[in-house]
Amino acid sequence: MPIPLPDLDDRSYADLTAQAMALIPSLDPAWTNYNPSDPGITLVELFAWLTEMLLYQVNQVPAANTQTFLKLLNGPDWVQPADMSLDVTTRQTILGLRDRYRAVTAADYEWLALNAWPQSTAAAALPGGGQIARVHCIPRRNLAATDPVQRGAEAPAHLSVVVVPAAGQPVGLYDALWQFFDGRRTLATRHHVVGPGYLPVEISANLALRDDAPPQQALADARQALVAYFDPLTGGASQQGWPFGRAVYVSEASAVLERVPLVHYVEDVQVTAPGAADRVVPNAVLLEADELVQLGATPLVAFDVRGQRYQAS
Repeated sequence: MPIPLPDLDDRSYADLTAQAMALIPSLDPAWTNYNPSDPGITLVELFAWLTEMLLYQVNQVPAANTQTFLKLLNGPDWVQPADMSLDVTTRQTILGLRDRYRAVTAADYEWLALNAWPQSTAAAALPGGGQIARVHCIPRRNLAATDPVQRGAEAPAHLSVVVVPAAGQPVGLYDALWQFFDGRRTLATRHHVVGPGYLPVEISANLALRDDAPPQQALADARQALVAYFDPLTGGASQQGWPFGRAVYVSEASAVLERVPLVHYVEDVQVTAPGAADRVVPNAVLLEADELVQLGATPLVAFDVRGQRYQAS
């Protein structure tokens, strides 16, 4: 159905006449004859009639004006399709304005990367269609800087988009995404597209196995449980990938191990991040007593399970 046009001014002849006559006492107190035979009232009625005609013309938007407005919205080269009415064309243009195209907020960048990018010709030209598994946008950070200090520092007007490819790392994916966002960003934004950083985390624990548990099978199941829980694509409590920058808690690792069917109970769980200070990961911190490994704002977890001690219970 066509979009209803609002009335720019809906005053009628009667409204205009009443408003004009209501002003007479304040403008000319000596004017007391408001009968139609009075020449002044005749002029008021005449101007009200002329004004009503002008208002009617104001409320009429001709087709040529509508086409001009549509050309402003669709671009200078836009031409109305021959098989489409003006009402249908107007409706499609208005609906098209609701599509998210411009990248302004961090949520815009993430939405465009996951929804608009796969439909683009640039994505289709890449191996595997340039598929993206996850994306995380970080405002006021330049993660493409070569200096670790600069990567960890606040960078006004900069914005970094961390992209996790669906499979491997297709050649040219990050450059193509940069070009994709370059035509959609705001003028003053300096955007960067980078891959995820991984902080190596080691987990060790003593596993008390059930009486009938094969030790090697129990150890393999424990490793697999941890791999699944910390997986960057399918891990985490929501099974939608380990959250970017989320801390690794000893209590979580212990809970994952205790859910392994062949494990009776778990002792001495330790979580460490060897060499965290040497990694080019912003704000990577290991707290005392192994209470947690703090990842900072951007990295995911790349972990190893060390130690093969077990005891039967």
